[in-house]
Amino acid sequence: MGRAALLGSVLAGGLGWAGAFWFAEQRQQAADAAALASAIRAAEAARGLVAAPLDAAAEALHAAARRRPPLPGADQAMAEALAGRLGREGLQFAALTDAAGRILWSSHAALLGLSLADRPAFARHRAGAAELLLAPALLDLPGGPRSLLASLPLSDARGGFAGIAVVAIDPRRLDRALSDAALLPGLSLALLRPDGTPLASGGTPLPQAAWPTPPARPELRLPVDGAPALALAGAPLAGDLSLLAAYDPSLPRRTAQEAALLAYLSALLLTGLAITLPLLPRGRAAPRAGLPLEEALPAVGYRGLIEPGGALRITEIGPGVERLTGWTPEAAMRPGWRQRGIDPASSPVGPEPEDRLRREANATSEFRFRRADGAWMWLRETLRVLGRQPEGILVAGALEDISAERELALQAATSAKFATLGEMAAGLAHELNQPIAIMSLAAENAAEALEAGEDGVEEALTRLRRIMAQADRAKAIVTQLRAFSRVDVSALEPVDLGAAVQGMMVLAGQALRDAGIQVQLRLPDVLPPVVGQIILVEQVLLNLVLNARDALLERPPERRRLRLEAEAGPQADIVTLRVLDTGPGLSAEVQEKLFEPFYTTKPPGLGTGLGLSISRTIMRGLGGRILAANAPEGSDMGAEFTLVFRRAPLVPVPEPEVRNAAPAPAPRWPAAT
Repeated sequence: MGRAALLGSVLAGGLGWAGAFWFAEQRQQAADAAALASAIRAAEAARGLVAAPLDAAAEALHAAARRRPPLPGADQAMAEALAGRLGREGLQFAALTDAAGRILWSSHAALLGLSLADRPAFARHRAGAAELLLAPALLDLPGGPRSLLASLPLSDARGGFAGIAVVAIDPRRLDRALSDAALLPGLSLALLRPDGTPLASGGTPLPQAAWPTPPARPELRLPVDGAPALALAGAPLAGDLSLLAAYDPSLPRRTAQEAALLAYLSALLLTGLAITLPLLPRGRAAPRAGLPLEEALPAVGYRGLIEPGGALRITEIGPGVERLTGWTPEAAMRPGWRQRGIDPASSPVGPEPEDRLRREANATSEFRFRRADGAWMWLRETLRVLGRQPEGILVAGALEDISAERELALQAATSAKFATLGEMAAGLAHELNQPIAIMSLAAENAAEALEAGEDGVEEALTRLRRIMAQADRAKAIVTQLRAFSRVDVSALEPVDLGAAVQGMMVLAGQALRDAGIQVQLRLPDVLPPVVGQIILVEQVLLNLVLNARDALLERPPERRRLRLEAEAGPQADIVTLRVLDTGPGLSAEVQEKLFEPFYTTKPPGLGTGLGLSISRTIMRGLGGRILAANAPEGSDMGAEFTLVFRRAPLVPVPEPEVRNAAPAPAPRWPAAT
């Protein structure tokens, strides 16, 4: 019988390791798919932004080519068509040649008389290439070897070859366009010549020798000859140029590695238990009544009495309390020790554990607690009723340090936040491109108005004010993006839910508009502040809104509506915020597994399954809750998510007095589990 049990234990351990390896492989594949998706979206966004200066060069050349054929010396109308567009969209200089390649006119007088007959672009146009050609520098002019030149052929009156028109694009303009598209940490973008030399780049710098060849299709390239692993995606441009997006896959892999580590640790624990339990001797004497031996455990046990007034008085506590909190057992059994050490702002919404035990047999809570040295830590407390007597309720409790656990959860939440930013990279690039395009057009109109003299001053001032307004809009978007991508999270504080909703809309607005979703905000003019941290509240809202967007894509365009509404709850100490959509709703099976880590209904590669799990973690850490249900029958809404926040106190709660202790550092909020 013992051998059979031992064999079964070994088999159980083997199955545990096999499951851990399978789980780690699945997480790795999902992380690589997310990295490739980020690179693809970044390449497409960069192509849209780089197209503006390229289109401006093409428009200038076509405008010149439409003029009458060049006369001996130079055609004034063609020269004016080119010169009038210099300085816009990064156009540096222009030139016109005759059929022999000699420069007849140039915005730089030093080039007059020089010949371009031996240059590849000129030879291709003379051989019959009528399309726009983009090539490295043809002329040794300002801009240096990084200049990008566009050229078109010119025709005489009989349609024969009469020369070429050339426009140079400022490479700094291309650098700025690529930097605007490189929103994610670890993302590099480059505009490459056919030989692989970058004309412009943006984002995380890469050494020139490290720029790989753009792949024919997106791929994950392994480390080779000292070059790092990269998720690569390319986007072709005119003139044999190409855009390359290179994304560091270690960022999304970090979350997968943490999940795999937890799986391996679970398998190790399962194997140890499976082998050890059958070998334990039978019929051991039960431990004596009282406290368990706990010196080697990360928790400490105690006994106590909940008095009729509701206060919990500790009557016995293990010596491990000093190792756990720094307080001696004698200090811990003084009246009010537990209550004085708890940070009131970290207590969960709803009845206190002592109150719940009057109706239930068990209660669990998590709170921030001040150690004897003044530093903060996070504890999980589990209480169980032992008996009910006239003098109070006898309870047994356990205190467990979960500070490290919350730090790991914070890292997972941060990785999920960057993954969300990667998903919205194209939309954010478009959101920033709009005010930039408006400012460019307004500046052009202001310049034309000023050229008209005094009569155009008023119009120019109007255009300049518009530029200022759009600059403030772009600055607000960048500021919101920087704040959202911040890793460190400060202590809990009063939060304006209206401001959190507006901050979320800055990030998700373009994604919702691209999906054709109508957003309804029903927020009261006066809403009490809640306990939280604004960046964390925005992250929860962003997860819910993007999930709703994905669900609404299955609906017809006229049925895609999203509603956010808030109100002070029926209880005086809570505030609720609801997110409703007109999607298909939640099935019973989905509701049961909705908040489980790595559970998702999205296709492979489009979701990590961590968004709602991390949202629940964050809400618990804020002392609140998140609830999921379907909207009431009879309404036209589908899924309904409710966020329950604790109302912020009007008067700050004084910190407990700590004697003979060094000043505690500012507490850092780690995400709850």
